[in-house]
Amino acid sequence: MSDNGIESSAMHEAIEGTWPILPGERTWGAWGLTAVAISAGVAAWSYIIGEYVSYYLDAKMGTIAMIAGSLVAMFFVVMATIPGSVKYGIDTITSSKPQFGTRGSYFTIFIQYASIAGWNCMLLILLGTATGSIALKAGWIAESSVPVVSGLGSLSAIVISWLLLRQGAKAIRDYSYFIAIIVTVLSLFILYKLVASKGLEAIFAAKPAYASGDLLWDYTIGFEILVASVLSWWPYMGGIVRMVPSARQAVWPAMLCMGLPTGIISLIGLYASLATGESDPTAWLMQIGGIKYGIITLLFLALANIGTAVVGAYVAAIGLKQIPVLQKKSITWNWITLIVLAPVAIIAVFFPTFLSGENSGRFFAFLGVVFAPVCGIQIVDYFYLRKQKLNTRGLYESKSGSAYYFWGGINPVAFIAVIAGFFTYKSLLHPYLYTSSALFKYISASVPALVVSAVIYYVLTKLFIVKSKIGDYNNN
Repeated sequence: MSDNGIESSAMHEAIEGTWPILPGERTWGAWGLTAVAISAGVAAWSYIIGEYVSYYLDAKMGTIAMIAGSLVAMFFVVMATIPGSVKYGIDTITSSKPQFGTRGSYFTIFIQYASIAGWNCMLLILLGTATGSIALKAGWIAESSVPVVSGLGSLSAIVISWLLLRQGAKAIRDYSYFIAIIVTVLSLFILYKLVASKGLEAIFAAKPAYASGDLLWDYTIGFEILVASVLSWWPYMGGIVRMVPSARQAVWPAMLCMGLPTGIISLIGLYASLATGESDPTAWLMQIGGIKYGIITLLFLALANIGTAVVGAYVAAIGLKQIPVLQKKSITWNWITLIVLAPVAIIAVFFPTFLSGENSGRFFAFLGVVFAPVCGIQIVDYFYLRKQKLNTRGLYESKSGSAYYFWGGINPVAFIAVIAGFFTYKSLLHPYLYTSSALFKYISASVPALVVSAVIYYVLTKLFIVKSKIGDYNNN
């Protein structure tokens, strides 16, 4: 093999693997990340998020709560992930080792995999369901065939996602330019048709179905739904921003093209649910324009959902490669990506309603309960305890005495802080029942959980870890 071939192979192994990506190997830049961020950030899960907010808030208050929630949550995700990942060229899971330990990071692998698999199930099953619904309304199939067509639609999307993933990071960046432009135009078209057909006056006059009567509580619950949802970008962020040469090129694309679009596209679900009772645009667009609009909607769902699913599966695959058994040369990149998407295919075929109805609300709650504490821990660890310095060699050493081995490869302080954050969240807002304490409407749940986890982590680290001279804090 030539020197260029060896260099190309090594670069591929770093980019589709767990090793740090050097600045010269980072090929996305600000525009590349912008395209990937929009491709990932504009997804049909936003309709479901908007529908949940419509239960409690009207269009005016819902708009304010959703935009605010998306920006606040994305700020915390950016602070937790971008500085370390961009500076050292590392993915989300690797960046969690200084806090959780070399073996404790298996916890972050699990929550990354579970959350991305959950979102991908929601996205690709929704796409399959829309395919079956449109085919039925167009008269192409009988009602009895809808489950089969829906399942085949989901499986087709999964296969397309896998074929795109096989081509690696460069291909994801390249086709994201196309997807970003198309989904932006189509989402604006869908929003325009909704407003034009129903009228702004009717949309803003519509009343939420389950408002509590306490406007502050309703506003806070709408804000909380967006915060919990947008915090779920934590698993994605490190895996994509490590392809950008500098933090300056990463921050604004992440904030404005990944976090903000979740709030903005969710407005379609909010307005549609208030005005029509249906957040899914395939249900009401076909009433307006027939099969033509149905096909346009299906095109949007296909591009938006597959774009997001591919980015998610890409970063989840990198995370899984942190597991030693999956680092064998016999387990190729294609096999890793197949492992990521296989559960989605199983659920789409055999359990298509797994994340629908109340289960989707519980899934949103899971995201806030888990990712808020993790973000708080990472922010305080990187900025206040380590002074923005990591031991690069220690990130990849798992033997006793290595920088982030702690006790048996696990830092118990991080897990204590996560548990404290969980109980803080639960004491303020029950993640399943949506019953709350008196304080909730004033301070929300995810943000206090983040703050409590950060404070406890900082105090316990200072008291026990730093004084024990482990965890590589004394070298900072």
